[in-house]
Amino acid sequence: MEQNPQPKWEGKVSRRLAKATADQIWPLLNDFFNLHKWFPSLATCYGIHGTNGEPGCVRYCGGSSIPSTDSSTGGNNRPVSWSTERLTAVDHVERSLSYEIVDSNIGFRSYVSTVKVVPRGDDGQDGCVIEWSFNVDPVAGMVLNELVRKYEVGLQQMAKRMEENAVKEEETQLKWEGKATAEVKVPAEKVWSFLEDFCNIHKWIPTVDTCYQVEGELGQPGLVRYCASSSTVASDQEEMKISWAKEKVLMINPIERCLSYEIMENNVGFKSYVATVEVLPINGDGRDGCKIEWSFVSDPIEGWRFEDLNSFISKCLRFMSQNMEQA
Repeated sequence: MEQNPQPKWEGKVSRRLAKATADQIWPLLNDFFNLHKWFPSLATCYGIHGTNGEPGCVRYCGGSSIPSTDSSTGGNNRPVSWSTERLTAVDHVERSLSYEIVDSNIGFRSYVSTVKVVPRGDDGQDGCVIEWSFNVDPVAGMVLNELVRKYEVGLQQMAKRMEENAVKEEETQLKWEGKATAEVKVPAEKVWSFLEDFCNIHKWIPTVDTCYQVEGELGQPGLVRYCASSSTVASDQEEMKISWAKEKVLMINPIERCLSYEIMENNVGFKSYVATVEVLPINGDGRDGCKIEWSFVSDPIEGWRFEDLNSFISKCLRFMSQNMEQA
């Protein structure tokens, strides 16, 4: 009598990502030929047929944690485990894909898997869940619980890498951008001569106690200035706090009357800050006055709000324009 075939193994694991949305994670999963970027136990992955992310494409995966069943070499010197996998279905709306193992040396037969990203929350902004399900013929030398556990560990590691990438990308894209303007009843050429004197900004902004040249050539890109301000910290014994920054000229254009600079080092919390200051003439030649524009792009600053930085820049520019008019 013929023996009844063993039922297929079925398994499903899931992992929640609290800091990444489904829209951030789905493109990483749909990058079918680059699974090794996110799956730590996979040594290599690359395409061998078709277009990446489209049904019918085939990838080669080598060096997974599932051991090879090929023992022809004997002893502990088993060859690297490998599999070729074909993408069978992709649904961008539901953020899901399915694939099958075409060939392998890990003993998987009739293997089909589906990976899906499910958003959490009404607007999808409460993170997401990655669901990974599979069915396969019983694998010789393994038990189903052991295989499911491998998937749990693998998904946990993959989800962690993907979430870290999403957070990093979001931080890179999230920039504070602002602009302050002030009109000055001083000819544009005169105002520009004040601003061009990069290492004497303390003459115009009263909150800056000192400013001097550190390196570079006056009036040229690469010029670096040191700026410092002091404030009293309330305590049992009043202490003086010094806030400082080193700032480098990136671009200076006397014809257009504008310059850009960046903060190199500081103890205030700036990570990346670039500002552009421009003098724009009023009524043609600017003899009747001008307008100063101070724009900036900055990484978020810990302990600050965007409104705080924007207000600080506006306040500095207001002091600057008033002092220039008095001068």
